[in-house]
Amino acid sequence: MAHRIYFVIVAAGGGTRFGGDIPKQFRQLAGKPVLCHSIDAIKTFCGASEIDVRVILVLSPAGKDFWKSNGADSYPFVEIADGGVSRAESVANALAMVEAESDYAGSIIMVHDAARPMLSQELLGRLMRACSQGSQAVVPALAPTDSLMEKADICGAMPVDRSSFLAVQTPQAFHADTLISAYRNQKDNLARMTDEASVVFASTNSPIEYVDGDVRNIKITNPADLPLAEILLQQCSL
Repeated sequence: MAHRIYFVIVAAGGGTRFGGDIPKQFRQLAGKPVLCHSIDAIKTFCGASEIDVRVILVLSPAGKDFWKSNGADSYPFVEIADGGVSRAESVANALAMVEAESDYAGSIIMVHDAARPMLSQELLGRLMRACSQGSQAVVPALAPTDSLMEKADICGAMPVDRSSFLAVQTPQAFHADTLISAYRNQKDNLARMTDEASVVFASTNSPIEYVDGDVRNIKITNPADLPLAEILLQQCSL
């Protein structure tokens, strides 16, 4: 078992698809900002497992203002990294904070979407077990239940075999050396990377391992997702 988890929450996006003046990660969900539910989940997990945890929150300049007035006082242990132009550049800024420390070797880095508040202890456990058993890079994933098609042209599409695909969630977990090395190797290509697993794959050309995801681990994308998350939180607390 790793002695420390660096838990990076990517919260630098503006949430333009969600709409409104408040980014979705700072919307209220069951009495607290959406992103705070993930902070609580990782703190509970690490406390029960006696693992040291460092939470790094990646924020845009506007996000820092939201955080200062909507959470900072309740979470004084959370460290702040500057957001970048892309997701990968935002994560690279957080990794620079990890790399600046002399004792990160042997640690696990988990990178999580701020807009996924339904992070379960069971999912965290599956990721940590995989890392403890030797996985250098592991993601939670679900088999798609919808039929899938691939765009063929501007108005056409072709069916594909959905059994060949997985829907990937976060947090994605990595041995610290593996993720930091991959970001260093791919520093000139980060703008086109969609997630951390993509960076590691581009660096190593090795398949990424996966564990079962969680159907409750939804991503808040549209306004209708918030009441759904409220229902899921109520069910989980019963």
